[in-house]
Amino acid sequence: MAHVREVSRKGGTAYEARWKVNGKFKQRTFTVKREAERFALKVENEIADGQSTDALVKNAKRFRDVAQASMDAATRLKPKTRRGYEDAYKLHIYPTFGDRRINSITSLEVEAWLAELETKPKRKPKDAPDDAPAVPLSASTRRGIVIALSKVFRYALKHRLITTNPCAVIEKPQIVREEPVFLSPGQVAAIAEWLDDVAPYGLVVRFAANTALRPGELEALRIRDINFLRRHVEVRRQAQYIAGEGWHYQTPKSAKSVRDVPLSPSLLAALRDHIATHPYRADPDALLWPGRRKGGPAGKRAPLSYDVPFRHESVHKSYVRPAMEAVGIQPVVWYSFRHYFASACAAAGYNIHDVAKWMGHANINITFSTYVHLFTDHHDMAGLAALATAALAVQPIPMLGVGGRV
Repeated sequence: MAHVREVSRKGGTAYEARWKVNGKFKQRTFTVKREAERFALKVENEIADGQSTDALVKNAKRFRDVAQASMDAATRLKPKTRRGYEDAYKLHIYPTFGDRRINSITSLEVEAWLAELETKPKRKPKDAPDDAPAVPLSASTRRGIVIALSKVFRYALKHRLITTNPCAVIEKPQIVREEPVFLSPGQVAAIAEWLDDVAPYGLVVRFAANTALRPGELEALRIRDINFLRRHVEVRRQAQYIAGEGWHYQTPKSAKSVRDVPLSPSLLAALRDHIATHPYRADPDALLWPGRRKGGPAGKRAPLSYDVPFRHESVHKSYVRPAMEAVGIQPVVWYSFRHYFASACAAAGYNIHDVAKWMGHANINITFSTYVHLFTDHHDMAGLAALATAALAVQPIPMLGVGGRV
């Protein structure tokens, strides 16, 4: 149990509160005997409750060590998420807090550090020239850094290494989300038809727009995921590419992301033709979409290969975006195909609960907050299949000066 003893110091008399943990003595020194006695009682209460007394020791663990312990304990993190945490610690958090005792870090210090993070230039834009100026971190990046920091404090609080989480009173950076851009059926059809000369990219666009699969889910598709008997695509995994590590295939984003999404008859027919020409069509585990090896100037790129994973970012940059520009559509992000699916379902008369299920949202509130304005009380129940078929059949939007294919 804890006890107090009087000791002589250069500055006068001091009082040590001492207790033993795992055969080793720990202590805190006070100048007032009453404070030492109160502290000793607190120690005894913690021990009686079976709690750790590490948070009461002045010489507590360093932030860096606790962060590493929290990462070691997080065995279920997806590789990309883990890499994001590790980068946040190494690049932004450790330089300031890494060697600090974790129980000495205050909310005021965290707040000041976050304010500095907001204004201090940290990086150059992606693909920027060497002489381009550095720019501050985006709000989403800063928010992720704060989440990584708070994760360590929560772990420390859980194991009684600290008594309070200094991040608990800190306001996370607010992300201003842009309004989603909704393509029309004619625009989707125009983009897809323009890309039919670089098959199967036209089919990929039609598929993405009429299934709402996330990019990683689209990249991870295998031949066996297209269920022709039940007329749906089975979403069972997602792909993530991490620089320096390569491709990782893992479970989808959430439990509700594991789902079956219905396919229209026209899309099923197009997929049947696509698989019929697939060089590995007899292997159900073969990747559904081909990729392209790196290198080569535009127009002289390496041929498509089913031995290389499909990468949506490369296809969007080199093919889909130029196709949008060529047919007179303001270029939008790949996620706009997912937004299109929601608008198409609303127009076809499907209720928002079905849409949330097909889109794999973890919580229907996500669907409501993003798309509720698309859904009204009365619909023309034409059906999603009919709408998707119409979108596939729409002729390209008449445009002047449309150039050749990429």
